[in-house]
Amino acid sequence: MRCFLIAGLFSGLLAASAMAQPVSQYSDIDLDVCPQGQDFGDEPAYEAVCPGPEGWELRVMEGDLRFWVEPRRTGAQTAILFETLGPFNTVNTKAEWRGEMAAGSFEPYALILRYFTDSGMGEGGLGEGGMGEENGKGNVLVVSKVPATPDERSCHIGYVDAKAVSNANEVARQVADTMRDSFECGTHTPVTVVPGQPGF
Repeated sequence: MRCFLIAGLFSGLLAASAMAQPVSQYSDIDLDVCPQGQDFGDEPAYEAVCPGPEGWELRVMEGDLRFWVEPRRTGAQTAILFETLGPFNTVNTKAEWRGEMAAGSFEPYALILRYFTDSGMGEGGLGEGGMGEENGKGNVLVVSKVPATPDERSCHIGYVDAKAVSNANEVARQVADTMRDSFECGTHTPVTVVPGQPGF
């Protein structure tokens, strides 16, 4: 499955040239300002809903010291489908939405968000099974698919080790731009970009 996704990443470069030019917009994740979501009672969980580009929002949940961030249409009601990284983590306060301009409006297809993981995750980088470094916090760019229809749900499509990959931001955008159509949530496994991987 992973070989298929890597191959799709490169073949997607050709298709991307025929598409509209990808653009980025940004939104803030300020948990002191974003409206709080549902109350989970005695459960050690937290939910907030932060505004995104026009027509979109970010559902931010934290449980067991791990975060899950779901891009969805404004006002959508979605069941809990907690997807996060293995180690304890937090998220950056700035989210990048990747998309295209259509009829004067921004249509996102992917979200890029930086996760900070506790030390001890994959000493030596992604190539040895982790996403951080031996010392200090791990720094991972998580690429998520933005649902194209109200019936679809978001999911992770790629991980980029921002400490080990020198051009991590551009690589994350490349993952978003080239895997937007080929990746099927619930079927495919997210790609992990390792240092020195061909094409990067």
